[in-house]
Amino acid sequence: MGSSRYNASWRELLASPPRQSHVVQIYDCHDFVASAVGHFAAEGLQLGEAVLLVGSDGHLAGVRRALARGGVDAEAAARHGQLIFSDVHQALRSTCPNGTVEPALYDAMFSGAIQKACGDGKFATLRCWGEMSSTLYHQGDRQGALEIEKLAQGITRKYRIPIHCSFLCDRFDSLAYNGMQEMCSCHSHVIPADDYVQHRLAVNRAIVEVVGGIRGSLLQSLSTWKGLDCDLPSSQAVLFWLRESLPEHFDEVLARAKAYQAQASSDPERSFST
Repeated sequence: MGSSRYNASWRELLASPPRQSHVVQIYDCHDFVASAVGHFAAEGLQLGEAVLLVGSDGHLAGVRRALARGGVDAEAAARHGQLIFSDVHQALRSTCPNGTVEPALYDAMFSGAIQKACGDGKFATLRCWGEMSSTLYHQGDRQGALEIEKLAQGITRKYRIPIHCSFLCDRFDSLAYNGMQEMCSCHSHVIPADDYVQHRLAVNRAIVEVVGGIRGSLLQSLSTWKGLDCDLPSSQAVLFWLRESLPEHFDEVLARAKAYQAQASSDPERSFST
C-alpha cells in the first residue's frame, strides 16, 4: 500500500518516471498543473527526450511560463522538434471523430509522435502529458474518459514510454470519489496532492479526531486491505480504505482534513498535532 520510493516526492517520480509508468495527478489548482507538468517536461528535455504535451490553451500557457522560470527556452525546443505542444480539443476531435474513442486513431497519435520525434535517432525516447480524459470526464463523458485511460495504459506498455495525466478533482469532496477512484485504478502511480507532508498530517489528524487511533480490528482491516493496484502515498490509500470500511465517517474525515490542509497552506509555519 504505497511502498515505492516515489511516494516521497512527486518531483522525483515526474523527473524520472519508469519507462512504462502511467501517472495521474489529482489537482484542484491550475498552478499545480503548471508546476508539475513544467517539471516533467524540463527534466525530459534535459535528458535528451522528446516531450509531447496535450492540453488546453490555459494549461499549456502555464507550462510555458513554468519552463521559462526554470530557464528552459520552450520555443527553441519546439522549433528543434524536441517539445511538441498539442491542443487537447483537437486531439479529441482526431481520436473521437464520431463522439467515441477510436483505439486505432488514439494509437496512431502516439506512434506518429514517436516516429516524428525519435525516428531518426535525434531523441532518445518520448514522454507524454495530457488531459484528454479529464476534459472528456468534465464534459459528461465518463465512460469515454475511462476508455482513454485504459488505452493509455496499453500505450505505455506497447511503446515503453511514460504518460503523465492530470485530472481535475477536489480530493476532499466525497461526491467526487467515485470518479477519482476509477481514474486512480487505471494508473500505475497516483499524485494526490502538491505537498505530501501536509496531506498526510491533515488526513492523520482528521482520522484520529473522528475515528480514533487505528488499532486492533481496524489495524487488521487496514493491513489486509487489498487496496488499488497502483502506487500512491499512504495518506491517500488510507482514505480509500476508510471510504470502503467506515463509510459513515468518511464525509467528516474529508471535511476536517480539507480544513486542516487549508490552514497549513495559509500558514506554512503552523504545525499539526498528530
